[in-house]
Amino acid sequence: MYDIWGFLLQTLNVTGIAVLILTVKALFRDKLPPKWQFAVWSVLGFMMLIPAGIFGRYSLFRWQTAVEIVKSQFGDYSFTKVLHPLPIIEEIPQTFADWLFAVYFLGVIVFMIKYAVSYLSLRLVLRRGTEPGAEKMSRIKSIAEARGINLCRVIEAEGLPSAFVCGIIRPVLAIPSERELDEKVILHELFHLKNRDTLWSVIICALRCLHWCNPVVIYCANRALNDMESRCDQYVLENIEGEERREYGRILLSMANERFSKTAGSTSINNGGKNIGKRIENIVRFKQYPKGMGLVSVCIVILLAFPLVIGVKADSLIDLDSIPLTLASARSTPCTTPAGAFDTYAKAVMVKNGYYRAMCAPEELQDDILNEMLQTQKWEPGLDGYADSQKGYYIYNLTQVGDTEYEALLVLDYPPAAKDDFSGGLALQNLRVEKENGRWVAIPLEDFRFSDYSGTSLSNGDSDLPGLIYSGEKNNMKVEFVIQTVHTVENTVTDQNDLWFLSSSHYNTVPKPNTDFTGGFRSNYIRYYHTRSESEKWSVSHIGLSTMPVYEGEERPEALAVPKNNAAYSNFTNSVTGEQCISKQLLGGWGPMITIEGGGGSINPKKKVKLPEYFAADLYINRKKVAELDLLLQKGGAE
Repeated sequence: MYDIWGFLLQTLNVTGIAVLILTVKALFRDKLPPKWQFAVWSVLGFMMLIPAGIFGRYSLFRWQTAVEIVKSQFGDYSFTKVLHPLPIIEEIPQTFADWLFAVYFLGVIVFMIKYAVSYLSLRLVLRRGTEPGAEKMSRIKSIAEARGINLCRVIEAEGLPSAFVCGIIRPVLAIPSERELDEKVILHELFHLKNRDTLWSVIICALRCLHWCNPVVIYCANRALNDMESRCDQYVLENIEGEERREYGRILLSMANERFSKTAGSTSINNGGKNIGKRIENIVRFKQYPKGMGLVSVCIVILLAFPLVIGVKADSLIDLDSIPLTLASARSTPCTTPAGAFDTYAKAVMVKNGYYRAMCAPEELQDDILNEMLQTQKWEPGLDGYADSQKGYYIYNLTQVGDTEYEALLVLDYPPAAKDDFSGGLALQNLRVEKENGRWVAIPLEDFRFSDYSGTSLSNGDSDLPGLIYSGEKNNMKVEFVIQTVHTVENTVTDQNDLWFLSSSHYNTVPKPNTDFTGGFRSNYIRYYHTRSESEKWSVSHIGLSTMPVYEGEERPEALAVPKNNAAYSNFTNSVTGEQCISKQLLGGWGPMITIEGGGGSINPKKKVKLPEYFAADLYINRKKVAELDLLLQKGGAE
């Protein structure tokens, strides 16, 4: 946590889980044993260590929406993130929110120092202690041996209200020198020793320090410590009977003392008078629980923990009838995948929705989006008209350019009537999607440009659209091997009808910020250019090319397959090696260039597209091999 908003998000998330656990505990108060009543707090403790909103997932409620709404009132439109549960101050406070976080941070330090001083003070008291006499030691050893508990070092000291265990690594069992040794009390502390409760007390106090200003967490910490004591009380009561149980309650009342009641790392932490009274109530209600309840208890803890840990992803914004508040909701619905950012941006453009844009916009643009929508009540992506929202969008030439950066060409169906000065039907824009503070954001690399639409299926590539170009030149011939990839997200929704033949489908324009690509296609084609005189160009009547992809670390193949030069057109691809042989007879002569469709096929949309370092190629002119080429990827990626 680096700011007060991160702490607010974390502590709100913890509060919701704490209330749930308190409710569940109330329902099972008399039905499950104290061992479970204490164990269930481990769910809360674990969730306190998991950053709220991690991976865009939330437990119980989308607390981030509330946090973003509060932040917007301070003019802060950054994305609230919790990378870890520990507070860290990176710079000198500047704003009111910074100073609030500094106060919270100071409180954490003060409470930690308080517990540390209390523990050191108790250790100083124990240093004056001495080993008990032989008779006492013999009785304590016999109690421990009878229960199969490994005994630690034992000392007795003056001024102790009762026996307790102190220390984690080298624990000590401390007993008061002024009191008679009571076996029930010793047994209680030995059960603490067996269950390493001094360690649990430190963990509980550390988590209490992290949320010192949250009364719900403080209450739960006190309950957890009391449940820890009640668990050991239950163990003792199961080993004694009748009058001894009533006597045990009287002993507890006599031990009520606040002197060391807040010392972490010891089992004296919960011996305050109020907690003693609650323990007496539990003793009065004592009952034996069936052995099978242990398994039931474990199952309940797992069933409670699993959905809280997994959580749910925020996949839609909340319309709050207010532009600033709805935008705050949009910021609390982050894009958790690169495909989700592409999908959300494309749909924001198609329907010109500023809230969708805020879901995938970098922090530096959030203020601009708010001001634009407040002034005009809308958001404009740079298109005069509307793209055809029922034709969808396509992501061409997806390329990973960094550890957390992707670039691609967004292709939208844009009807000619939407633009007066061009006759085409496609709107194109190069995009970058990158990770910013735990969320994926979309950044346009250019204004929209427009292109003619050839009418082919855009999901299978289009030679009129840009691709990744590998090129080489020799013997007056320039060769370009063009690769296109197309990634899509399934957005078609079928409207069910009782009469199946009346069912219809439509394109879903609601963003999917957590989606992955569901469809992928890779195609390639070859372009030839003759670079010399017209007479030389017209002397070429047949062209052939053999290519083999060469990936980083591989050696160039010694020989390539020979195209079928005796055919008017041939196209062969080895699906294993990627080797491809294409030849074509030029029946109609030359134009500025000659394009030969290469081929293509489906690709796994969830795998990274692996591009070759270069293509090894053999060039054939008029059925004779005239050159060996290395087709290199042009700088700048897609054309």
